Amino acid sequence: MNSNFDKYISNLVTNKAKFPEQLFEFATDLERYKLNHPKSLHDSWVSSLTIAENRNKQRPFDASLSIILSLIGQQHDRDIVLIYNNVKSYKLIGHENEFNYNDTFHGDVLTHEVSLENGLYKHIIELRSSSIFKVYFTDFKVTECVYT
Repeated sequence: MNSNFDKYISNLVTNKAKFPEQLFEFATDLERYKLNHPKSLHDSWVSSLTIAENRNKQRPFDASLSIILSLIGQQHDRDIVLIYNNVKSYKLIGHENEFNYNDTFHGDVLTHEVSLENGLYKHIIELRSSSIFKVYFTDFKVTECVYT
């Protein structure tokens, strides 16, 4: 690993008490960053992005926003599903993958980083095509479905 990555992980560990357990485990799981691990987000592909305004029929004006980002794992043996609940802000800048559009529009994931900013959790994912997904949220869950 490099010193910037070591500082990133060290900062997360120092602030462990400020993170929900599942988000902390996800953010500090070194396998999620390795260049050649099935659980890594690196080299995974965007499969779908679902944005939902969740409404209660009795209180339709009391909505919450959730985002589900589904990724095909780098070894194409699993889906990695990132679920962000109580989303406060998000930004998606999508660019065609100039290196191999027939393969995937966004290109594969290059890096991702979890942090705490102004009392909200932030996850930034950068893709090979220079696409960027940034989401601010208060609740997080990750699931995996392995095919093999």
